[in-house]
Amino acid sequence: MSLSLAAAVATQALSAKPHVLMVLADDFGWANVGYHNSDDEVVTPVINQLVKEGVELDRQYAYKFCSPSRCSLQSGRLPVNVNVMNAEPTVSNPEDPVGGYAGIPINMTTIAQKLSAQGYRTHMTGKWDAGMATDFHTPIGRGYQTWFGYYHHANDYWTEKIPIAATGTEDVCGNAYVDLWENNGPAVKLNGSVYEEIMFTNSSVSVIEQHDPSQPLFLFHSFHLMHTPLEVPQDWLDKFSFINDTQRKTYAAMVNYLDTELGKIVDTFKKKEMWNNTLMVLISDNGGPIYYPAGGNNHPLKGGKMSDWEGGVRVNAFVSGGFVPEDVRGTKYESFVHIADWYATIATLAGADLNDEVAKKAGLPAIDGVNQWDAIINRKVDAPRTVVHLSENAVISNGWKLITGIQSMSGWTPEKYPTHLTPQPTYPNDSPVDNWNHNCTAGCLYHIVEDALELHDVSTTFPSKLTDLMTLLKDLNANNYNPVRGKGNKDACKAATELYHGFYGPFIGVWNNEN
Repeated sequence: MSLSLAAAVATQALSAKPHVLMVLADDFGWANVGYHNSDDEVVTPVINQLVKEGVELDRQYAYKFCSPSRCSLQSGRLPVNVNVMNAEPTVSNPEDPVGGYAGIPINMTTIAQKLSAQGYRTHMTGKWDAGMATDFHTPIGRGYQTWFGYYHHANDYWTEKIPIAATGTEDVCGNAYVDLWENNGPAVKLNGSVYEEIMFTNSSVSVIEQHDPSQPLFLFHSFHLMHTPLEVPQDWLDKFSFINDTQRKTYAAMVNYLDTELGKIVDTFKKKEMWNNTLMVLISDNGGPIYYPAGGNNHPLKGGKMSDWEGGVRVNAFVSGGFVPEDVRGTKYESFVHIADWYATIATLAGADLNDEVAKKAGLPAIDGVNQWDAIINRKVDAPRTVVHLSENAVISNGWKLITGIQSMSGWTPEKYPTHLTPQPTYPNDSPVDNWNHNCTAGCLYHIVEDALELHDVSTTFPSKLTDLMTLLKDLNANNYNPVRGKGNKDACKAATELYHGFYGPFIGVWNNEN
């Protein structure tokens, strides 16, 4: 075979693989998107159209809060097998060089690494929240060729600092530094220059504009929106001046802002003539936060972020793009999907295998995700997932859902929420009254296909089913991966001060006297 023919064959093989636009929204409430709610407060025309041109994922599940969902997406593991903690990125445990950090253990192969090996160009924009301790924990260390974003659970949309209003917690450095990073160093020149989401959109648009369409592209755009602090430019807030409640108004404006920025990214794919071979996936990392000072609403589902109720873990999601076959566009996929499944689905479409030999050698859990694509595009194919191990306290099996432990956020919100007339739980707070706690220590049982709102606990009506699921959850939990992540490491503060001009960044293995 001539060199020119070999090159042509290689180019054709690469171009046959879909471009992938993976979009992760933050704290996106079930009732805060237009295809679930037609209220005039919910303005998402771009998303609504994308759903009409794609497939709605009606039972997409994630973890009940941020970092575990993000680690699951990147690693292909269920959260219980990669990370179930919202640990600050400044923690470390010197006794465990593999898993003794926040985020993903060093020896797990990520989706970006898998796709890079298949010839993809891999880029990321936005919130990471999957580790920072070493260079290996950063997006660049995890296989992304470029990254512009931040490490923590949240930051300020204007200053990129870490106020309590953003995360609700304080790290070992007293939240003293800025969190904004570009590739291998702090984004000093961009810090504080403009509303953060403008920078993120510009970054992703630039990636697409500069991309060679003959090479497959994997672009992971991870919005800060709609996580706290509730901040949005004033002209967007003015569009919703008819809403009296400040939280609800700001949250509604943030949703509309996300929708508009997403439209800019999609339009750039189209202008570049890449959309026809693009698979777009949008997922929220958890349900909407219904506690003060957030502004999400999951009506009519029960509960919200920080709980295993449907409102906390059943999330807004859909696929769209020209890669979606025409005969399934505008339909709804009602079988169970977990956020971990997108690793397996995308890797399979890219031609990668699902083995992780690096993790295996380190004694780490294997990939849990399953390829959902064949079932999504062909409803005659059996659904590949019937069991969803949501957390150490909850499992779904063939439509039955078991919830155990003390569950917070245990209530239903009205159609319009929050309002000054409606009490809100608070977070963080250990008060049972403030957290709307419900005791499921003995096991709460629901058939969520027939009772999606979790109105009827049938544990006493079906005691044998309760026993079966309690046994299943115990067996599944026996293999959970939950290393000691450690404590706040002052070296993170030292690195921010001495190496990074007052910005957070990697703090282990970055000093000249370290091996």
